[in-house]
Amino acid sequence: MKIIFSDIDGTLLNQYHAVTPATQEAIRACVAKGLYFVPVSARMPEAIRPIMATIGVNSPLIAYNGALLQTEDGRTIASKSLPMAEAIAIAQTIENMAKDLAWNIYSYQDWFSSYQAHDLVENEEVVVGLKSQASRLSELTHIQEAHKVLVMCPPEKTDAVLQELKNSYPSLSIAKSLPHLIEVMAAGIDKGQAITALCAYYQVPKAETMAFGDNYNDLEMLETVGQGVVMGNAPEPLQKRIGRVTLDHNHDGIAKVLREEIL
Repeated sequence: MKIIFSDIDGTLLNQYHAVTPATQEAIRACVAKGLYFVPVSARMPEAIRPIMATIGVNSPLIAYNGALLQTEDGRTIASKSLPMAEAIAIAQTIENMAKDLAWNIYSYQDWFSSYQAHDLVENEEVVVGLKSQASRLSELTHIQEAHKVLVMCPPEKTDAVLQELKNSYPSLSIAKSLPHLIEVMAAGIDKGQAITALCAYYQVPKAETMAFGDNYNDLEMLETVGQGVVMGNAPEPLQKRIGRVTLDHNHDGIAKVLREEIL
């Protein structure tokens, strides 16, 4: 085994948004043996690196569900983005739909958010431990590209907003990631293609990789690597499809596998 990939929320982090001491220890031991431990997330890079710092390792990362790949020192390996004009148009669509919806636009290390329904944005800021830049769309036209548009909704409205966005932008990758969140990215982005690109960059056969995940947006990743492992808190259909299940994110599921197979 040469690379271990892991989703973050619901996988690497427990319900308290922390990496357990046992999981930290197992990851450090794997890195000390010369393996890469690569976080793979919908989060922006600046919401990933502090987590790895708490573990005590410096690693490559896959951000924005695979739209941005970076080395340990922050150099870009691959980037697949939307033209900023298209991201602004999507955000304008959200503003026009309803006053209780909020847009967020991400570009590399920058997070821009709407003044509209900003309480939803503030909740996300608490979860990821970062502050967004509240902006008007007219202030963003000088930026060249966006890696993700994140739409925040009251949960009872999310499905309707999701369908309207899919109807309006059929060529883009659009999916609900949580009951109140919709992610909009360029076509063809998923964690599986990102893993293929990162393995090619580091010249590691996919047969020598492992991945941990807990939800359906991890499916391509789990089926791309040599060994896919599903957390015990994952939906049962995903557990059945992948076939290999460890303990849940609150009970050191990652550490259990690493200890048994690598350490």
